[in-house]
Amino acid sequence: MIKFQTSDKTEDSKFKLKISSLFFWNLFGIWILGFGICLLGCASENDIFPPANTSLDPADLELPNPIAIAVDPANSQIIVVNSNVDFFFEEGTLATLSVDATDPNAPVLTATAMVASPSFGGQIAFDGTEAYIPFRESPDDSDNDQVKKFTIGNGSIAETATGTTGENPFGIALSGSSVLVVSDDQLDIFNTDLASTAAVDLTVAEEADIDDADSSYVEHVAVDTATNRAFITNRLGKILVVDLDTNTVSHVIAGSLSSRGIAGDGTLLYIVDGDPPALWVYDPGRLTDPDTAPEEVDDSELVVAIIDLGESPNGIAVDTANGRAYVANSDDRSVSVVDLTLFEEIDRISLKDDDTGFDEGKDPFGLAVGTFGGADLVFVANFSSNTIAVINADTLEVVASFP
Repeated sequence: MIKFQTSDKTEDSKFKLKISSLFFWNLFGIWILGFGICLLGCASENDIFPPANTSLDPADLELPNPIAIAVDPANSQIIVVNSNVDFFFEEGTLATLSVDATDPNAPVLTATAMVASPSFGGQIAFDGTEAYIPFRESPDDSDNDQVKKFTIGNGSIAETATGTTGENPFGIALSGSSVLVVSDDQLDIFNTDLASTAAVDLTVAEEADIDDADSSYVEHVAVDTATNRAFITNRLGKILVVDLDTNTVSHVIAGSLSSRGIAGDGTLLYIVDGDPPALWVYDPGRLTDPDTAPEEVDDSELVVAIIDLGESPNGIAVDTANGRAYVANSDDRSVSVVDLTLFEEIDRISLKDDDTGFDEGKDPFGLAVGTFGGADLVFVANFSSNTIAVINADTLEVVASFP
């Protein structure tokens, strides 16, 4: 079995992107966060926090903790989820930013729409017209754990549907006419109108006495369409696999014990691991039907390559046209560039102000790749500096920062 020795998992848990352990705090910081959450529960009643800032005026515009990005090249724009984890406002926001890449070495981003949304937004799934985003609005009331659907136009955002999820929803993926949302111990499945169609219990793996199969910290999800299986990362445990034909946990993959972002290219899956930092490449086609579900599988049966990354890697975006993956290294304030033919890191792009000449990209997390005006661009959500960095994928240089 290919398996790394892991360090104290409590340290990694504080980087888990859910409300119980969200971002970048030491033990004292976690206490402060808990106190802030208590305040947030009374925010609306006591006006502790101001309403979300939805101003498009460049002088006033803010992106409170951007965490996820989707590209919309058809409308020459990107969509940004601002999670408001640091409690800047009473709500988070969702924004569209137009992208003018006439000069690919100096692209211009302009805010064209900004709407209030629940705080603690997670990842985004976008089909070209509709965006689906999970939210944890209140840590004390699971009724407010939701997934929302927004219709996205050219510089326009309209909320059109809401569904109720399990606790702490964060990861999301589209599979045919289904919307998959990862919550603590649960995979919620909805139709595209966000009516619930199934709730898969992920605790069955631990109940089957499979070691390190606790599903309390599951995080992201990607679907292998060839096998119709969902692969769910687990920040403090083994990767879980759900058979979407039967809506049951079919496999538990031994190996990585701190998986975060995950993406596929139609053939392989790319899984970000944090301890030690590496990109694991799996061939999901090698996974055979289990004799008895859930079945533990040795990762050596699936792994194609393991590639070193920077410290605390998290989000990943795969550029299938150019055979690359981009991974945000949060502690390094950098982006790893991985060649998917050579299976090696070919560059590590610094987001530090001394290296870029722009505002420093602190705690990069979410990424997206798109072609705008013939230019291939990488967009990076810098969670703690409240900015979006733009990388020219041809020169591998940071060419813009917004706002």
